[in-house]
Amino acid sequence: MLACALGASCAAAADIATPSGMLSLEVPAGYTELTAEELQSKFGRHGRVPLKAYGNARRSSTVAVTWSQMKQPLTEERLPELKAAMEGMLPRLTPGLEFKNSQMVTVGERAWVLLDSTAPAVDTEVRNLMYLTDLGGHMVAVNYNATLADYPAQVGAFAASARSLRVRETPGGAASR
Repeated sequence: MLACALGASCAAAADIATPSGMLSLEVPAGYTELTAEELQSKFGRHGRVPLKAYGNARRSSTVAVTWSQMKQPLTEERLPELKAAMEGMLPRLTPGLEFKNSQMVTVGERAWVLLDSTAPAVDTEVRNLMYLTDLGGHMVAVNYNATLADYPAQVGAFAASARSLRVRETPGGAASR
């Protein structure tokens, strides 16, 4: 923290409330919360505006948090099924999407699906690191996104932020991990 006090860039903690619990993460240094207008402009055309999103100054790299209500309760045991479903669905929804990697990972003693992909955007190509897990029977996702040009400079901050991911269920839900 002394480095932060001396003017070094430091990550900021963020707690994001969802209908089934709380997601906590360290937002990369220098990222600020997107305004409602920025959320609509960047994400609204697809009909799924995140609960919160943070971006670098140029907004060419973002961290977005989404929550999805599941018809069938999502549990840690069902995450491999979710992974397989997403691997099949995402390329159909996003023509040109290519997976670099997809695997189950553990972050903070919790299982997460990690989907690493590239996809064409309006005027560039982007790299996406999507982390998905269960939260109170529903799905919470954190998507780290950067243009291919920005990705090499952002990947370290994305990895540090991903290592900080934690979820807490609402009272009455499953035990926190």
